[in-house]
Amino acid sequence: MNLRALCLALAAAGVWTATAAQTPPPVLPPEASVRAVLASLPQVRAAAAGMDLAQARKQRLAAGPHDWVAKTAYDRRVAPQGKRFNEEEIGVETGLRWPGKLRTDEQIGEAELQIGQFAYADAWHEAARTLLRDWFDALRELHSAKVLQAQAELAQAQLSAIERRVQAGEAAKLDTLAAQAEAARIQAQAVRTRAQAQLLQQALQRQYPDLPLPSDAGLEEAALDGADIAVPDWAQKILADNHELELAQARAAQARLQARRAEQERTGDPTVGVRARRERSGEERIWGAYLSIPLGSAGRRADAQAAAAQAEMAQQEYERTRQRVTTDAWRAASEAQQTRTTWQQLRRAWQQIAQSAQLQARAYELGESPLADLLLARRNALEAQLAADAAALDAMQAQARLLLDAHHLWALHEEGAH
Repeated sequence: MNLRALCLALAAAGVWTATAAQTPPPVLPPEASVRAVLASLPQVRAAAAGMDLAQARKQRLAAGPHDWVAKTAYDRRVAPQGKRFNEEEIGVETGLRWPGKLRTDEQIGEAELQIGQFAYADAWHEAARTLLRDWFDALRELHSAKVLQAQAELAQAQLSAIERRVQAGEAAKLDTLAAQAEAARIQAQAVRTRAQAQLLQQALQRQYPDLPLPSDAGLEEAALDGADIAVPDWAQKILADNHELELAQARAAQARLQARRAEQERTGDPTVGVRARRERSGEERIWGAYLSIPLGSAGRRADAQAAAAQAEMAQQEYERTRQRVTTDAWRAASEAQQTRTTWQQLRRAWQQIAQSAQLQARAYELGESPLADLLLARRNALEAQLAADAAALDAMQAQARLLLDAHHLWALHEEGAH
């Protein structure tokens, strides 16, 4: 695939206006395959299990910390006159949660559910980020290997042409040695890059067995759009619905609720019970109820202070996450624009260098330029092409990352699994 096709593909992927920018790059794997792969990853499945855990914790909080307790006792009484009596007692008791504690526990349970949902969404998003990076790493090496292989074949054809000119007496034998060295250099570079591409593809297959291998085929069908990206708008889109930020915020809110609950716990829950007692072998029967209330202690006060400190820690962690996520959002939007600008500049440079190499080839054929100049020009053209191709793929990856972070690509809410 030539650079023109790759440039066209980038332009099609990079419809950078507010509406057209939602079109994903054409080199991405099929969305259905991606969703199936992401749903099967261990970290995503673990996060899904975390949602079940959150539901169970909510149910436990709703049930409360107190159980009904059944009590029984048997006594043997010996009276002063030597009489012996059997005495029995039975009773039941339970703790009563104060209404304020009940409401706080319900709120903590809802917070648990939110945290589970946000954690699942964040795990999905992070797994998608990793998949996207691994995919483009493999695609980048695959494309470089194809370009170098084509250049190696061109260098071999050039060597054959020079050998024919030497046999015809139109070129010096030194030209043959120089052409052989250049062909060997490009071939070695192609072999090394092809091996690296195979390693990355194998790693991709091991990590994502059901994902098809990357391919740069079909990029010639893309079209060009030259609009720029609105960095502030896209940064705001990322921040408006960010799972990592929502997760940190939910954890901070839960920590505040837990601090409130610990403060409420300084007033202990009362215990109420009823009992029945049979004394003197049934001569006396006793029925009764009782109430006990624990008094506050230094330990309960320390627990409340610790919970308040944890709430402050969670709030500061949220602030740290907010700053980092904001920085990352602006960086992602800026990189999408900057990589596109870099690609455009390198594309123009490659076109100029490639044109110069063509002129050098023509000059060498006419005997107006030495072979060394031609080899240098073609080497520069190859390096410029590789740089332009890499910049194009970098821009495509940056745009895909932007769409992913803004939830316009592989978004969890489209999955419908939970």
